[in-house]
Amino acid sequence: MGQWDDKFIKAEKKLESWNMQEYAKQDRVLSSIIEDKARQYPNHVVFQFRDVPITFEQLNHNINKAANGFAAMGVKHGDKVALMLPNCEEFLYAWFGLNKIGAVEVPINVALKGTGLIHQIVQSDSVVLVADTVFLDRLGPVSDDLSSVNHTVFYNTTDEQSLPTWKGIECSFFAELMDHSSDSPNVIVNSSDMASILFTSGTTGVSKGVMISHYYWYDIWSQSVKYSQYTEDDVLYTGLPFFHGNAQGITIGPAILADAKAVIVERFSASSLWEDCRRWECTEANYIGGIIPILMKAAERADDGDNPLRLMVGAAAPVNIWHDFEKRFNTKLLEVYGMTECYCCLANPIDNVRPGSCGKAITGWDVQIIDENNNQAAPMELGEFVARPQTMGVGTNGYYKMPEKSLELFENMWINTGDLGRMDEDGYFYFVDRKKQALRRRGENISSFEVEAVISSHPSVLESCVVGVPSDVGEEDVKAVVIMQDGQQVSEAELIEWCEPRMAYFAIPRYIAFRDSLPKTPSERVEKYKLKVEGVTEDCWDREDSGIVLKR
Repeated sequence: MGQWDDKFIKAEKKLESWNMQEYAKQDRVLSSIIEDKARQYPNHVVFQFRDVPITFEQLNHNINKAANGFAAMGVKHGDKVALMLPNCEEFLYAWFGLNKIGAVEVPINVALKGTGLIHQIVQSDSVVLVADTVFLDRLGPVSDDLSSVNHTVFYNTTDEQSLPTWKGIECSFFAELMDHSSDSPNVIVNSSDMASILFTSGTTGVSKGVMISHYYWYDIWSQSVKYSQYTEDDVLYTGLPFFHGNAQGITIGPAILADAKAVIVERFSASSLWEDCRRWECTEANYIGGIIPILMKAAERADDGDNPLRLMVGAAAPVNIWHDFEKRFNTKLLEVYGMTECYCCLANPIDNVRPGSCGKAITGWDVQIIDENNNQAAPMELGEFVARPQTMGVGTNGYYKMPEKSLELFENMWINTGDLGRMDEDGYFYFVDRKKQALRRRGENISSFEVEAVISSHPSVLESCVVGVPSDVGEEDVKAVVIMQDGQQVSEAELIEWCEPRMAYFAIPRYIAFRDSLPKTPSERVEKYKLKVEGVTEDCWDREDSGIVLKR
């Protein structure tokens, strides 16, 4: 690492003299914290949207305008407002403006269409919808079904200058919302009040609205600052979407609490991440899904290690490339684990990292692996992750208007994650697979996550996805959908040859399909259910039909 060790030394020295400002329980109201920061550090740039810097004072000023604009529209304490916006400063003004009057933000997945879009808006009882005009093409066809909405506010990033005429819904532009007083509204908001409803991805069933209080957000943010060891000198970077818990929980909030800065770009791009981080001197960046392998697959450059990043925080970094990635890019990987319901309850100790592990239980959480009889599993025994907060107010209260699903979530007084994993004797946890994405072939349990890791480690493969498809002898067979790197080729038989010494024979795919891309959500999660539902397609090569016999 040579001269670039300076970035790690500098961070360690800063930690010796820096502590995050803590807020008393009753003061853990998001917009109130921002108001306090604006009084203390009015000129501190807390967010950078490309070339647009935003200070705490500007942030608070515009939050107040949005709050008063929503109040004038009739939005009251407890009302829900859906936000269907790209990564933009207006998203923050709307989110925290709503919170300032005790209302609730409901971020909407911008890729949704049809019934999925209707579900999130109506299920959440959103009375107002704030949306980018670029989404008119998908909102227009469902406008008659948005039964809870009485007003839509359009943020204009297109050349669209006219408002649509929708039955029973008043429409206006975002500029009108912001044309109000910048004085703080006189509304009492408690830390226990709901601040957000974040919908689950819906990859294993209908999406559920996770209720998040101000107090829970504060805990997520403050714990992120602590396990990532952020200080006021840090510059966080993300291109992950604002409607996702990752951006809201481990970039936006921690930047506020740590008096740091967050650099926001529209979307993740492997080709521009490093140049972006050099340009804005970012010290941390987020990853999720296949981002680490994709970055590692890029052509090597002499200046790969010449970057300011001391840390990348996220989940699912493959253990087989962990050290090589850190060495090549002169940074450290920090794995965390959690879901919106228990975000994040595990983190790899930054000073005692175990590659491949998603870490130990963080302060304030109990985490266990349980077997099929709900008993704590023995060390390294496969079971389900369950988590339980040690403090009232931390963690979700459940799913909005889904009491039966909430009861399932809190079975036996623990949050049941639906994830499979193991815990070693030292308390380090290891993720194996989603319960509903694990495969079972001829009596053997198979982790799709582990099979994908092997296939994606092939030098010519960019990424892969593994699902189970119906077998002619019962249970499932393994199907792999593989994306090649540009200009690279490999045969199906060569992939099987690559897999044989690296995984159990029963986990090796029977079917392989080469494609140009995988179906993904805007948060870079592969929509596995689409590949599973399609079953064995015409482009699937069949190992058994090819005559290949596996060694056992």
